[in-house]
Amino acid sequence: MKPQERIGGWQCWVDIYDDYVIKTFKTKSEIKESVQRYLDWIGKQEEPEERTNKMLEDVKNSTKIIKKSKSPIDLLADLEFLKNGSVKQKKVIVLSEAMENKKKSEQIKLIDELVKFILQLWSYGIHEKTFKFFSNLGVDNNKIVLIDVFELTDDKSKVLKQIDKKPWIKKDKFSKNLSPELIKYLVDKLNKNLTEKNLDKFWETKK
Repeated sequence: MKPQERIGGWQCWVDIYDDYVIKTFKTKSEIKESVQRYLDWIGKQEEPEERTNKMLEDVKNSTKIIKKSKSPIDLLADLEFLKNGSVKQKKVIVLSEAMENKKKSEQIKLIDELVKFILQLWSYGIHEKTFKFFSNLGVDNNKIVLIDVFELTDDKSKVLKQIDKKPWIKKDKFSKNLSPELIKYLVDKLNKNLTEKNLDKFWETKK
């Protein structure tokens, strides 16, 4: 069966079918080419080799984290590692699309579920490092799931350093997806929940 569409992410080619997607890992040269195009686009004079190697290392480490984790596969959009080295996941709605044309009350509910989901991942010793919620998370039957699974860490000390820096408060980080009022709601929610106290409370409680 041929895919309906093929799109290119940073680390994978994504073939889209009726109810699932197949992610095939890019070669180092393909990733490096994407990185170089991005650097050219933002006008940054930087050697792409370091970023490329980091992406490859992220894939390697994240795969190890997932395979040793006891996290239910439904949290990862029914993720399955195929024998040919590709990855299969359930086709779901990306969170950015799920938020569109929703009532404010429905958007708030999704934000609440998003924050709960982060704590749920923590309970399995998993943390998604990028805080790119609206592209890396999806919605499946009103439940938040992780669709970009290759930017993870299981190092609690790194998570603590990250939440101390509060990267989610960067100016305009969520401006493409939320109104100013809802950005404030999300940031306040993250500030309240992503704390050292909650990290200690939830981390690896279901390991």
